Amino acid sequence: MSQETLHIASFIVHVRPSRLAEVAAWLNAAGGCEVRGEDATGKLVAVVESFQESRALDLIDAVQTRPGVLGAALVYHQLLDPATADEPHEGAQ
Repeated sequence: MSQETLHIASFIVHVRPSRLAEVAAWLNAAGGCEVRGEDATGKLVAVVESFQESRALDLIDAVQTRPGVLGAALVYHQLLDPATADEPHEGAQ
């Protein structure tokens, strides 16, 4: 791997349904973060790409302080070489 490592992480956020759109917008506005799944019952799936290992954890900590958020948890983390990140990887479909 190169000296820089690309961190890809996903996490789930459980939020009050009345605050779903607000929290989703906040996550989408956070640099390097994108909401990739949403359920009207109050669940969001967010994906973060960053060269900083702590970025995903910092974002999880920050979203947990947002009004209406009941909890957030990391569900996936992968380290990639940026030079080959767009190539198919073993186990990927």
